[in-house]
Amino acid sequence: MQLSIARILSEFPYLRSPIHVIDKALEIADLSRKDVFADLGCGDGAVLLRAAEKFGVFSVGFEIDPVFVQIASRRAKSAGLQDLIDIIHSDLFSADLSRLNVIYIYPSPLIIERLSRKILAECIEGTRILVHDYPLRLLQPVKVVQLPGGPLHIHTLYAYEI
Repeated sequence: MQLSIARILSEFPYLRSPIHVIDKALEIADLSRKDVFADLGCGDGAVLLRAAEKFGVFSVGFEIDPVFVQIASRRAKSAGLQDLIDIIHSDLFSADLSRLNVIYIYPSPLIIERLSRKILAECIEGTRILVHDYPLRLLQPVKVVQLPGGPLHIHTLYAYEI
């Protein structure tokens, strides 16, 4: 089972959240320096960089692709944020979510069901979760925001609280 999930995740194309979507998600998250923020599938680290720069929050990125792990790590170091950003080479299903206060994810629609169960099983009460475009199952969002994304797409942010 693990091998098939890893294959699915590695085959899903990397889609970076546009900066206006990232900014809105971080605004909704209401981050503070006391939070531990995570991006599950952090790609090049854009969300982590923005969270650390704007809010001074400690941020952890989980990324399955070793090339993106290197890129995200270099970007954090280049921005002088290496003390606030930690990039972990890991399948998001191996990540321990119990120590995180705020989670951001732009998931593959193929993993929503399993991801939803993992979040419910591991996240503690009060954890805030922001999901770009694909709503979680088994949870009701506390807020839904739509943002323009060009002529063919409207970005949707789903905010949840456990």
